[in-house]
Amino acid sequence: MANSVITDLFTEKFRPKDLATLIAPPRIKEELNKGLIQNVLFYGTAGTGKTTMLRILSAGYPTLMINAREEANMELLRTKLPKFCSSMSLDEGKEKLKCVAIDEMDGAPNGFFDAIKVPIEKYSGRVRFIGATNYIQNIPDPVLSRFNCISFDPVNAEEEAYVFEEYKKRIAAILTAAKIAYTEEILVKFVKNDFPDMRRLMVKTQSFYLRGVKELNSANFNINYDYVDLYNLCLNNNDKPFENYKFIVGEYSSRVDDALYALGNDFIEFLKNNMPAKMDKIPLIIIAVAEHQAQRTMVIDPLITLLSCVFKIQTILSK
Repeated sequence: MANSVITDLFTEKFRPKDLATLIAPPRIKEELNKGLIQNVLFYGTAGTGKTTMLRILSAGYPTLMINAREEANMELLRTKLPKFCSSMSLDEGKEKLKCVAIDEMDGAPNGFFDAIKVPIEKYSGRVRFIGATNYIQNIPDPVLSRFNCISFDPVNAEEEAYVFEEYKKRIAAILTAAKIAYTEEILVKFVKNDFPDMRRLMVKTQSFYLRGVKELNSANFNINYDYVDLYNLCLNNNDKPFENYKFIVGEYSSRVDDALYALGNDFIEFLKNNMPAKMDKIPLIIIAVAEHQAQRTMVIDPLITLLSCVFKIQTILSK
């Protein structure tokens, strides 16, 4: 494995570049192998390849890539989007189809959904809109009706078994390349622990690699060590709230979603190993994290949600 792996994110280094290497149920590939035919919206669990599919499907077309959580503002709707959609793109003298790819659509404000319906209809002859979302229930029905909505989650036991086996093969190949030993039993447990979130599995695998872990085993496979400092902060009392605030703002302002996920999953195992006397607090912690995850899409600044969640966990554990 090249030395560049030390600085490259595994999630980017091993991101599939085409349909053949993307892990997804066969029904999805069969529906999309003809290219960009209609407006499409991908939805489902985080880390299942929706953003990667946006990139694959839009490759070869002039594309405007939008992160709705960060860029869905009036300037985009009034200027940038109309300018992109209305201008012509020629290929050998013929007008070429364009693509608007909207990631994290559930993070857009309501005004965006009201406004986006107009360009979808107006430029239907020259532009295709494709989107990705974790929470399809947050997108209004009048917008959904303009897309072919495709679930990235397995829809039956057969699909689940297929995707799980493909995940195992991909992770096994990366562990082997990183010279991290494993058994079949541990590999199954490792993949199952975060299935179907491939991104989470990649992040954990890179964490093992960077820490020099030589063997995946029952003592380490269940913990995301990238967030140990956040876990330790939760275990400490909150007698220095401003110091805690500065730390979270400085370290996690760009990783809110991942941090909330880690607090609701890996932190529980970390708590069992480091503060077993507090195991009776797990139900309250899970409820607190779930409430904050639900609030995450309804606040202007998501960092406030993470701050609130950490302070709540500190309060629970200090009692």
